[in-house]
Amino acid sequence: MQEFAEALAKAVEASGLSLERIQRHLELRGVQVSQSTLSYWRRGRSRPERPESLHAVAVLEEVLRLAPGELTGQLGDRRPRGRWVERAAALEGIWQEAAIDLGRAIARVDRLTAAPAKYLVVRDVTVIGPDRREVEMRTSSVIEAFEDGVDRILVAKTADETDRSPGDIVAQKSCRVGRVRRDSEHKLIVAEVILDRVLRAGDTALVDVRMISDPGADSVSADRTFVRALREYVLEVEFHPDAVPVRCHGFSRSEPGAPDVDTGELWIGTTASTHLVVREAQAGYVYGIKWEWE
Repeated sequence: MQEFAEALAKAVEASGLSLERIQRHLELRGVQVSQSTLSYWRRGRSRPERPESLHAVAVLEEVLRLAPGELTGQLGDRRPRGRWVERAAALEGIWQEAAIDLGRAIARVDRLTAAPAKYLVVRDVTVIGPDRREVEMRTSSVIEAFEDGVDRILVAKTADETDRSPGDIVAQKSCRVGRVRRDSEHKLIVAEVILDRVLRAGDTALVDVRMISDPGADSVSADRTFVRALREYVLEVEFHPDAVPVRCHGFSRSEPGAPDVDTGELWIGTTASTHLVVREAQAGYVYGIKWEWE
C-alpha cells in the first residue's frame, strides 16, 4: 500500500494540481471519485481495490501525465488485494444455506482484511430485568468509511452458554436489518445492517441496533470484543431497581478465552446503573463489566 501512496503523492505534487482540480479532471473523463478517497489513497489510509477504483487509477495516470502503469504497477498482485477478494467470498459464504458452521465462517472473515469502514465510537447499554436476566443490549455507534460505496456493516452477537438461543438483532434509526443467519449450536447470530445512505470515503454514519437476549439463567456480566482498534468505548449496565447487585468490577481480556484482568471496582449509582469507559480500545481485546448478586 505504501509504495502506491508514495508514488501518488509525488505525482500529485509534481502536477501542481489540487485534489479538487484532479477530481474535476476525472469527472470530465466519466470517472467519479471523491476528494476524500483521493486524499486517503495519497496518505496510504486506503488503497484502490474495487474494479471501478482500479479503472479510476488508470485514468488518474492520464490526468497526472504519467506513463501507463506508473501508478497501477505499484498495486501489482499483492496479497492484500487477494485477501480482499477472499474476504468478500467469505462474507458471501455466510449467507449460503450450505454454510453450516457459521462460527468458523465468521472467524475466517475476522482474520481477513478489514472492511472499508471502521468504528470510531461505540456505546453499549445492557439492560438487566427484575429477574436478574439480561433483556437486551442497545448499541449506538459512529462509523467512518475508508472508501466510496460503503452501504452496510456486519453485526455479530454470541450468546452465553446458558442462553436458550442466540436472540435477535433489531435495527433502530438510520439503518435496517438485511440478511440474518443464526447458528443455534454455537449461540451465534450475524446480521447485515444496511445504512440509510451510501457513504463516500471520510463520511460518517450513526448505527443504532438492539441485541435482544434470550437468557436461561441469571446474567453476571456484559462485554464486547473488538476486531479492530477503537477510539472510545463506553459500556453501561442498567439494573432493574428490584435486581441490584452487591458489587461491580470492570475487566479486560487480551483475547476471548484468556483470563480476566480486573480493572477496578465500579460505582453503582442511585439510578441502579454503572459504566465503564475505555479509551483507545485495542484490537482483539475483550472489555466488560461483571457483577455479584450475593
